[in-house]
Amino acid sequence: MFKTLLLALALLPGLAAAVICKSVDEDGVVSYTDVPAGECTNRVELPDYSRYAPRPIEQAAQQGSNATGNVVRFVRYESIAITQPKTGGTVRSNEGRVTVVIALTPALQPGHRVNLTLDGRPVRGSFDGLAIDLNGVDRGTHTLRASVIDADARVLIASTPVTFTLRKRGLTDSNPDAPPPEPPPTPDPGFPAPTTPPDYSPPPSPGFGPPDDPDFSPPGSPNFTPPANPGFAPNGAFTPNFNR
Repeated sequence: MFKTLLLALALLPGLAAAVICKSVDEDGVVSYTDVPAGECTNRVELPDYSRYAPRPIEQAAQQGSNATGNVVRFVRYESIAITQPKTGGTVRSNEGRVTVVIALTPALQPGHRVNLTLDGRPVRGSFDGLAIDLNGVDRGTHTLRASVIDADARVLIASTPVTFTLRKRGLTDSNPDAPPPEPPPTPDPGFPAPTTPPDYSPPPSPGFGPPDDPDFSPPGSPNFTPPANPGFAPNGAFTPNFNR
């Protein structure tokens, strides 16, 4: 309390020429009063009040930094183009998968992303790379376009639209995922390959002419005589022979 009073009195501008004087009455009560300097016999010397001055903050410039305040410097993009799918080309996929490859000069910079539009409608989301897979694309002809945006969604550069056709893969189409065909076997040096291909044609048929017997008469001819058969009568009826 006493120190607070002394500090308050010392700071009053109207009392700049006065001093704090200490007095003790006959009962031993100590009191302090502010009186002119010439009227005080027991002056109290007050300590100087403390002063504080904040130290200035020195911001050292970061070497190699390309940022000034909250503005990020970047190199202006020179060109952008969609290299896959090729314009006028055909993509075959039963799942509707289309791989998009983008050529960008210079490369994609930090804080920037790639947006795609398909048939004039934006593709959901943005991408941080230059190779993108689209899924669920319908069959038919489509128009694709790519652009680069900054953190505030401002378009920095946009590509020329490309037109491609998506078709389902047929049975006669080659499968890019299929393994390559096996090479032909290497001929064995101990068994040289034939110089001429083998002939697998059937041999000529000699035909079925009559035998060389001069008395032979084919069936149906006037001179045909059936062979003798002891078990059959001339009229064709069966005659059992019990003598055997």
